[in-house]
Amino acid sequence: MLNVGKIVNTHGIKGEVKIISNFSTNSIFNVGNILYVCNTPLKITSYRIHKNFHMVTFEGINDINEVLKY
Repeated sequence: MLNVGKIVNTHGIKGEVKIISNFSTNSIFNVGNILYVCNTPLKITSYRIHKNFHMVTFEGINDINEVLKY
C-alpha cells in the first residue's frame, strides 16, 4: 500500500472530500480506482481539482454525515 495523500476536509453536503496529494500526477485519482481509507476500500466515482485540492467522491457515500468518520 502507498500513502497517496491526506483527507483534510469535506466539501459540500454530498460527501465530497478534499485531499492533499503526495504525488505530482493525477492518475491515482482516476474514476474507478480503489483507495483504502482507514483500511476500508472505497471506489472513486468522481474526481476534480479545486484550488490545489483533489476533490473526490466515493461510491456509496452520498451524504456529508457518511464521510465525516474519515
